[in-house]
Amino acid sequence: MKKLVLAAGLLVSVQLVKAQDIQLIPKAGLSFSRQSISNMDGEKSKAGFTAGLGVNVGLKNSAFSIQPELNYVSAGTKIKNDNNKYNLNYLELPILVKYSFGPVYINAGPSIGLAVGGMNKMETFYQAKVQKLNFGVQMGGGLAIPVGNGTVLVDARYALGLTDVSKGPATVKNRGFIATVGYAIPLK
Repeated sequence: MKKLVLAAGLLVSVQLVKAQDIQLIPKAGLSFSRQSISNMDGEKSKAGFTAGLGVNVGLKNSAFSIQPELNYVSAGTKIKNDNNKYNLNYLELPILVKYSFGPVYINAGPSIGLAVGGMNKMETFYQAKVQKLNFGVQMGGGLAIPVGNGTVLVDARYALGLTDVSKGPATVKNRGFIATVGYAIPLK
């Protein structure tokens, strides 16, 4: 198994070295998040801010590319009949595989998030510690509009948290919809 993983890693590395197109993508937008909490009814979405930086690496002679990103995402939830918003902020690192057909693209891949804010209020609400690492999957798509030397990207994706972020009796998983606008700056 280790040899298979090593061979796959070497193959991907060779393809990245042969990359024909590299773009730097600063972006910002809105996140609409909620948490799925077991034994509770009434979770509602809350709006938050997201911003980040991605690098899109196109694979030679292919419509596929790999796009790692580093994003700040305001996640959390709002509870019906409660006037409080519960923010849980993350630095997220998704690694997306992107397929483009014309100006439209789809993307999907794993992500890992590190909780960097809002833990105290969430721990009081959960009555338990917050799991700082959150593993998940992101999937979505967008539109690439050529403007000047670069491309404006209008991106929308769904983030599905796989980690139980509460170390308490309730199971708590992050869910969210993220919409961003970015500008892809060609580097090569």
